[in-house]
Amino acid sequence: MRYRVTEDVRLDRLAKHLMGKTGDGAVEALLAANPGLAAQGPIVAEGTEVDVPEVPAPSNAGFVRAWD
Repeated sequence: MRYRVTEDVRLDRLAKHLMGKTGDGAVEALLAANPGLAAQGPIVAEGTEVDVPEVPAPSNAGFVRAWD
């Protein structure tokens, strides 16, 4: 899917809006699908068109406790 940004927005908020989350590699997937997007910095400018990738599957890494 292609999306045109309607107002200046932070990259993580754009990922949340388009993909429903910012964790589990969502921001990284958005950057990978849009070469050159990272060069704009943390703010994606109004009018920028982005390709929206599939939402990454949740990580199954689990939790590690430092004291165990």
